[in-house]
Amino acid sequence: METEPAPSSTGPNASFWKRLTAFRQRHEHAEHVLFFVGGFLFDAMMVRRIDDASTLIQQGVYLGVAGLLLLGLNAWDHRKVQPPRFLRGVWKWSQPALHFMLGTLLNAYVLFYFKSGSGLSAVLFLLTICILLLMNELPQFRRFGPVVIFGLYSFCLTSYFAYFYPVFFGRLEPWMFLLAVGTSLLPLLLLAWSHHQFTGDQRRVFIEALVPSLGVQAVLVLLFLFHLVPPVPLSLQDIGIYHGVMKNPKDGAYTLSHHPRPWWRFWAKDEQDFLARPGDRVFCFVHVFAPRNFHDEVRLRWAHHDPGVGWASSDAVPIQITGGKEEGYAGYSYKQNWRAGDWRVTVETRDGREIGRRTFTVTDDPDVGSADHGLVTSQQ
Repeated sequence: METEPAPSSTGPNASFWKRLTAFRQRHEHAEHVLFFVGGFLFDAMMVRRIDDASTLIQQGVYLGVAGLLLLGLNAWDHRKVQPPRFLRGVWKWSQPALHFMLGTLLNAYVLFYFKSGSGLSAVLFLLTICILLLMNELPQFRRFGPVVIFGLYSFCLTSYFAYFYPVFFGRLEPWMFLLAVGTSLLPLLLLAWSHHQFTGDQRRVFIEALVPSLGVQAVLVLLFLFHLVPPVPLSLQDIGIYHGVMKNPKDGAYTLSHHPRPWWRFWAKDEQDFLARPGDRVFCFVHVFAPRNFHDEVRLRWAHHDPGVGWASSDAVPIQITGGKEEGYAGYSYKQNWRAGDWRVTVETRDGREIGRRTFTVTDDPDVGSADHGLVTSQQ
């Protein structure tokens, strides 16, 4: 009876996989970068709204899988032990997969923090995440093994829960960020405990897991206390200075009045140089994005710049916002007792975190003798 020959280990398929494995080993760093950039681009195309259910689920799954991969790294790779036989084929792609997921998550946080932040907080967090991205890719940091990965994972966990809770509860409260930190500590401590179970080395666990994880959490809490954490999930869609704002009670549309702009300032929508007459009001009109089923308050804080003193806050006008609209919730405030000079309107949360701002200059209208202002209107 003839028997079929056993598959040759030197056949075409085996030869292809050997060449692929050798190629990956020669270009290991480039492979990690490719998967990281792939995650970055993938999320840039997929992320739409911060309150989108698919986005929340996707990022939650990524965090869960990344945690399991980190657990496996501690269990096998850093102990130089082979994983179970049924996982060995898949485990070859564990490092690229981990970098893909971290790239995806950090990219989303770049988008969310940048949209929600303004001024120093936006720049600070953008720089922080860029540094984290570099730390994830540079071999100088990779040689520290799980230290960098634990730090990145710690940052991703808190960033996720920091906007998940406001979306879930429908408002933004300071205690929610602290709850996000507390929630993140649970999987981080569990990973540190498992790291100890696999290594049995307390000093190694302290340096590789606890120091980066808890260090990142301590820095985030410190930044939050100084109001430097952007107020995700809120973001400022639009802000402008106008001579008048009127709301149509029938359809809710707004009519904005302003001086006609010079043709060469085609990019401007409002009056950055406000020509004022006695009795005029200076209106600030905003669109603030908030998640669906979100009900909270933001404040429009007016401030005048005194050359000898600096910025002096005059008042903060509260506006109740309701979330869900793609273009953001519309609202306005006005200043009647103005004076000539530089002004600033800051949109901020109830706990004082800045969402956005607009600076402008009020000057006396030289054409005060004409009967009308020569204003034009636009619809919002």
